[in-house]
Amino acid sequence: MAAAASAPAQEVTGYAGTLRVNEANEHTFTAGASYTHPVHEYLALSVSYLNEGHPIDHHRDGVAGQVWVRSGPNQPGWSVAAGAGQYFYFDTSQLHSDSSTKYTNDHGWAAIYSLQATYHYADSRWYNQVQINRISPSGKDSTTSLMLGVGYQFNGVKGDKLHLEGPTTDEAITLMAGQGINNSLSSETAAIAGLEYRRAVGRYVDWTVTALYEGNTPQSKRNGVATQLWLIRSLNQKVELGMGAGPYFNAKVPDAEGQRSHKAGLISIGGRYHLAKRVVAQATWNRVVTDYHRDADLFLIGLGYSF
Repeated sequence: MAAAASAPAQEVTGYAGTLRVNEANEHTFTAGASYTHPVHEYLALSVSYLNEGHPIDHHRDGVAGQVWVRSGPNQPGWSVAAGAGQYFYFDTSQLHSDSSTKYTNDHGWAAIYSLQATYHYADSRWYNQVQINRISPSGKDSTTSLMLGVGYQFNGVKGDKLHLEGPTTDEAITLMAGQGINNSLSSETAAIAGLEYRRAVGRYVDWTVTALYEGNTPQSKRNGVATQLWLIRSLNQKVELGMGAGPYFNAKVPDAEGQRSHKAGLISIGGRYHLAKRVVAQATWNRVVTDYHRDADLFLIGLGYSF
């Protein structure tokens, strides 16, 4: 991202489409969102979130990073691109056994290959896109998806983050609330809350410490504190996008032996909108990644104060 600071026209795209599970010959829906950053007129990098739908006994989604070779500058009309990279997946799958645990949360890496055709409108920043993805995990079903997308191009803000433009706005406290969804086949929900401290530690990097309350469901009773590093990019004078990852401490779940601590991490994608110099609105999707089959999605929105 730093090397590409001067490149114009970052792109944000939303997708929806259909997906085929190749080995099982099943069909389901798919959806996603991506951020693409050009590093050359024929080369770009992207970060994407993909949801692979709900085939029988599986709920799989994940985050992908790809390198793209493109046909040239974005001119009105059609352009094409080919991408390849790695996809970190989260797979909630049914266990067919006599165990009291009815499902498992598997994590792993898979290769992802994509083809893309984009139609750019004259005198407009909007575009339409058709994309085909092939995801091939080792030891799991591969998938092929066809997605239609709508996107928008941004010029960026001199490559800098917004809150580094003034020395008094590089820290923020944000109070958040939202909904948690357990990654089980029943998708139990709960009201959740969080309190985040954020500090800029580099031109494109933030550091956060977040206290999380995950509510109370039959599958998981968990509170904790997460610390993350974020890659941040400004799209215009008001909007920032970012992706963060880090450990999640004090994750606990009741079991036969009482309260036990387990290992967990937090992966997040978020957007921030600067309502004023010191007031910022924030929305994040967070995935709790665990070693004991209690993954969860945490959807949070909040209001923060910069200082």
